[in-house]
Amino acid sequence: MQKNRLFWGIMFLLAAAFVIIGKLGYLGSFSPFSLVFTVFMLAIIVKSIPRLNFSGILFPIAFLCITYDKVLGIESLTPWTVLAVALLGSIGLSLLFHKKNHYWYNHHHKYNSFNQDPRVEVIDAEDNDHVKQSTTFGASTKYINSDNFKQADLDCSFGSIQVYFNKAHVETEAIVQISGNFCGIELYVPKEWRVENEIESVVGGVSEKGRGFVTSDTAPVLKLVGELNFAGVEIIYI
Repeated sequence: MQKNRLFWGIMFLLAAAFVIIGKLGYLGSFSPFSLVFTVFMLAIIVKSIPRLNFSGILFPIAFLCITYDKVLGIESLTPWTVLAVALLGSIGLSLLFHKKNHYWYNHHHKYNSFNQDPRVEVIDAEDNDHVKQSTTFGASTKYINSDNFKQADLDCSFGSIQVYFNKAHVETEAIVQISGNFCGIELYVPKEWRVENEIESVVGGVSEKGRGFVTSDTAPVLKLVGELNFAGVEIIYI
């Protein structure tokens, strides 16, 4: 988390420097704002490469191609062709190099279709202390049923996940590791729990709805970690 703040702090300082230099006329025909945009796109690419986050690599490249299409001589390809290539490339590479350790499998799936959209996979089964749920190009609802819940790994790309924690018992602290790309994730958390958000996001974020007032120092802690790229997480207290 500290390294992330340092990285983005440096990026903002560089962006501020480009604005000043541009206003002083030292950038020639280049707009200072296009250079600031370039700095942030390159920053996103640098952050995405170690994690093999293909959408975080290809879409910034596409946006840079659109920004500098005249210089590159690719005006006939922008914007829609370049964006389509970025989208299809992200999907294809994500499927080919999907992180296997994020897949979730259970021999005892139970599907509850009552009052549920039939297109949504509903998983309500007994769990151990470590739960894994992966959704790609679809929607799923996961009920965590654990007497000693410690960790959940949620991986969602081009889809949506709803996760309910009201059937989970946490002794002191549990971790939710999230990897979200072009998706929406909803976490239904008991009001008595304390949520600590440490998620890193690129064009996305975390929001809360109906937050309760936790007064007990011994309240269970749900720590959110991981990364979001063009995605959002909504915490709903129940």
